[in-house]
Amino acid sequence: MSSSRPKKRVRVNQEGGVSQNLISLHDDDYSAIHYREGRLINYGTSIGVAPPARTLHASARTWESVLAWGPEDDQNFALDPDGQWYDEAVEKDVMDEGTQQAKDLPESKKKKKRKRSRVSKRPHIVWKELHRSSYLDEISRLSGRADFRTASKCPDCVSRNVSLAGPPVYRCEECYLPDLVCESCCIRRHKLHPLHLIEKWTDTGFVRVSLKSIGLRVQLNHASLHCSNPIPCHASMLVLHTNGIHDVAFDYCGCDRALPQHIQLVRRRFYPASQLIPKTCASFTLLELLHKLALTTKASTYDFYRALENLTDNSGLRAPRSRYKSLFRIIMQWRHIKLLKWGGRAHDPAGVGATEVGQLALRCPSCPYPGINLPDDWEEAPAHLRFLYMMFICMDANFRLKNQLVSSYSQDPGLGTGWAYMVEREPYEKYVLSQVNDEEISSCVGFQALAQANTKFSQGLRYTGVGGVFCGRSEMVLPQGVGNLQKGERYSNMDYVFAAAIRNYTTYVFTYALSRLALLLVIVSYDVACQWFKNLFVRAKRHWPEELRLPLTTKFIPAIPKLHEPMHQQSGHQVFSLNFLPGVGLSDLECPERVWSAHNALGNSTKTQGPGSRHDVLDDHFGFWNWQKYIGMGRTLARKYKTAVADRNIQNEAHRGLNSGLSESLTNEWEEICVKWEQDEFPKHQKNPYQADGVSITEARAKKELAEEEEKRLAGGGIALHATSASSLISMGLEIEETQRRIQRLVKNEHATTTTRKEGTITEQRNQLTGRIRTWEQVAGIYMPGLLQYQAKVRQEGQTTNANANADSTASVPKHPEDAKLWLPSQLPVAVRSLICVNNLPEIEEKLRTAQCYDALDSLRHILKIKTRLIKFKNKNIRGQREGTRSRAIIDRVHERARGAAAKYRAARSAKYLLSGPGNWENDLKVLADSDIRGYQDPDHLRARQARPGTLEDGQLDSQKAGEHPATAETDAFTLFTQERSRRDGTGETRRTLSWIWILGDKADDPENASDDILRVEWARSRARAARTKEEVSLVREEMRRTLEFLEWKAKWWASQAQRRVVDKVLAEGLQAYAHRQARIQRDLATRFRRLWKNPLADSTTTSAKEDDSDKPTPHDIPLPEKQDDMDTSFATADANRDIDDEDMTGYASRGVDDEDISGDADAGTDEEEETDSEGEGSATYDSDDDDD
Repeated sequence: MSSSRPKKRVRVNQEGGVSQNLISLHDDDYSAIHYREGRLINYGTSIGVAPPARTLHASARTWESVLAWGPEDDQNFALDPDGQWYDEAVEKDVMDEGTQQAKDLPESKKKKKRKRSRVSKRPHIVWKELHRSSYLDEISRLSGRADFRTASKCPDCVSRNVSLAGPPVYRCEECYLPDLVCESCCIRRHKLHPLHLIEKWTDTGFVRVSLKSIGLRVQLNHASLHCSNPIPCHASMLVLHTNGIHDVAFDYCGCDRALPQHIQLVRRRFYPASQLIPKTCASFTLLELLHKLALTTKASTYDFYRALENLTDNSGLRAPRSRYKSLFRIIMQWRHIKLLKWGGRAHDPAGVGATEVGQLALRCPSCPYPGINLPDDWEEAPAHLRFLYMMFICMDANFRLKNQLVSSYSQDPGLGTGWAYMVEREPYEKYVLSQVNDEEISSCVGFQALAQANTKFSQGLRYTGVGGVFCGRSEMVLPQGVGNLQKGERYSNMDYVFAAAIRNYTTYVFTYALSRLALLLVIVSYDVACQWFKNLFVRAKRHWPEELRLPLTTKFIPAIPKLHEPMHQQSGHQVFSLNFLPGVGLSDLECPERVWSAHNALGNSTKTQGPGSRHDVLDDHFGFWNWQKYIGMGRTLARKYKTAVADRNIQNEAHRGLNSGLSESLTNEWEEICVKWEQDEFPKHQKNPYQADGVSITEARAKKELAEEEEKRLAGGGIALHATSASSLISMGLEIEETQRRIQRLVKNEHATTTTRKEGTITEQRNQLTGRIRTWEQVAGIYMPGLLQYQAKVRQEGQTTNANANADSTASVPKHPEDAKLWLPSQLPVAVRSLICVNNLPEIEEKLRTAQCYDALDSLRHILKIKTRLIKFKNKNIRGQREGTRSRAIIDRVHERARGAAAKYRAARSAKYLLSGPGNWENDLKVLADSDIRGYQDPDHLRARQARPGTLEDGQLDSQKAGEHPATAETDAFTLFTQERSRRDGTGETRRTLSWIWILGDKADDPENASDDILRVEWARSRARAARTKEEVSLVREEMRRTLEFLEWKAKWWASQAQRRVVDKVLAEGLQAYAHRQARIQRDLATRFRRLWKNPLADSTTTSAKEDDSDKPTPHDIPLPEKQDDMDTSFATADANRDIDDEDMTGYASRGVDDEDISGDADAGTDEEEETDSEGEGSATYDSDDDDD
């Protein structure tokens, strides 16, 4: 019996049966997205929904893919993965210059570029044609009453049922709704907005009025805006705000809860210029804008104030009285207050006066700090891993940040001299004065900056510039690392600045460390280190103050930045080269140039400032620079790691290839020389493996070698044999081909001024070539009996084609013998080759072509060696126009021979490919591009620079693309001269790779290798490049680990500051909130960085296990740690004990720090934090408070 109860209608999801979880389950991963897709099933006579299963839609890895570098530390990263790219390159026509890999793809697989609309390509043109007039009309419309033209009564009075509504004549430019109200309602609306701009409507238009003029008064110190005893402010009170200069009527509190007047202003976020009777104040919003604008644009306060005046009145008729000096005084105090707040000085019970020198500086988180981010047994690390705990220091002077003789320290002493980045003035100048007779640092290359120090450029200046000391890895300015230069770059100035900056890392005064140990290794980079470091310890022992003495336990290693070192051009200077110093990785240590380039614009404003103000401004800007480096450390190190892994794989493959072409005994001998040189202490006395002696040869010897080669070539040609073997026939054909190429080059180099004698010589050679070709044709018919019939067929097809084209049938006949076709077996189609040629004739040519390829490469390598020696000899000995011309002529002949050898190889390889087809032989005989033809001491060819997009007119774009050439072009117009490299290009040494022509062949392929100093030098350089790239990978991983440890320590330090001062509850709450905020920011930075570095940190434990037997390290390799404990301090365990919120922080490093940008642990920095040394002091943090970025 069926039920009488009506059946309910089955509810079906209107969106296709998909339901999402509105309530998360207890085991849900909040970084993953799940969904359920239901299906309908039959339940007897009814239809129901089956229980849907949860399906993972997006996992945590999906979100991490944009925040972390995915590839692991693979030995094959950046290398050809499967040989496909190489196969595509060798299968194309060798002489085809324009073929690219993309052209070989089918049209269906080519990525089609979406056509951009006209609005996207030319937005200004569309706006100009369609919208310009309407925009102008709408903006002009706002000059009148616009939508409120018909209003006759004040809308606020009407809404409040006022019996007599006032006339609507006032409008606010700042409020969202630009309606018109009466005077009383305008005052009512702006009691909480006293800095809005007000306009009054007249019969002809609007005029600007102030809220003070219509009766608004602003009560201070009372939330109710009412005081029983108000005290009016000064009648000339002006407030500087972001929208102009305002005339505001403040009422101070005069009742029993009154506070000092300047404190009342500060509590309403107005900063007064004075404390007794303030007449000028600036809003906190304006100061924040001015501060950030000055830090980012290096704009002066004077220009900013002029903009405020123009905002107030751009006509110049009602400009307020200048308050520029007041604003400058305010912003200088604001900078100092911010510096103290960021440094945690508000939390110290001892007060601001107890601030130590350098304490307000923001320290580099990746630098090694014993007791903070170094392992407990770091000083016991094995010798080959000690470089991981080495400090990188860079020094340089800047002569743009000069200061004129303006004001004095008595009038302008500065607010925090010596507390951040600038050295403490009194002891510094006292020491410099004691060394008044000290000479300037002499440079072995005569840098212009040093030469100008004692000239007219120093007249009228208090300081001629500054000297700085920086971290060579992070490019951050070190505490106490900048000092003024009184007169040039003297030893006394640079010595003191160096000692002041380095003492926190090499002495026992580093107050933040729990175990105060000095670093053992410090590398010091200076562009004149060869002069400065020579007597450094002698000067330190004789003249330096006791507190700046260098410790005996620290080893200092001098170096010269990579770009500056080649300028010295002195023998044995490799001891200062970062390319050869072990443990430096890929550091170029040119960071002072980058720091100065970002701060040179400050010279326009600081050169006329008083000495103390200039001091504070420089401290502020250096702190901002450090903060940008601090928050950008995540992406910086991730990018460095990715590049380092690729460079390591490329350089190690290149060095392995070079070793494969040399005997093991020879490489072991060279290895021993390199190891002895590296282990020798500075100054080194062991044999320098990177310097070759006696590599130059005279021009007479070069002429003799070239003459012998020419005589040998002529003696082997011109033989006409009628009864000869098949191999002799092919050999004759190859010789004729070589003669054809040589005559073609001679004809190509012919120009209008060629003499009759030279023309006759070419004609003579053509006649001889014609005779040889006729002899060849007579003998070729014996071994290729079907050739005449095939030629007739080809000729007939050609005549038919030419007849259809109305062309002369003789057009296909070559005009000159060097253009004639010989019809060798390789030039015959595969289908008819066996029918035309006798047995084994193609195989004979294939063997001879193979030998021809190797001979051509041998000749090319020999010519490149001659070129290298000639260039060295010419640069060292040739002087004058006549001698230079003769030497250049010899080098030009060498270039011509190299072009001939390259053409010979390319032709032979092309023929071999036609005869043999693809195969393993291509691994040795590769495609020879112009960029491959270089000596083993020459850097890689520079890539063609791309023009700036958008600079060409529309009609010029196609013509430019037609003229472009691929980077792998094969031409005969190359030269062997080293390319001119600008400062932007660098030296090319760091990532230089050997051309494949130098790593081809069997071991000990040349008996001269053992005595070839140039080859030995290049092998040592290749070894150094491979070692530096391995060191870079290890250094970046260690810096990642140290940075995370430093951030965790810094977070704990901030948390420990929350309860240090015993003050009233209101101030205590503010101090605690700020300390917890900074602790959270440090932890959020650590969380973000850890996610960015997830793979690099994990790679440090797995790299060694992944290496196969073919990648066994050589004695000079830098081994990677096999255990987590070697380079990492068990982050996995630490993460398991921390409750860290992995919110997305994309874009944080580029925007600064705000509440919305940082998401972290809600309980970060609470009383349950691990206890730290509460009496220790922390470095400044340019992070966030309510007003900070």
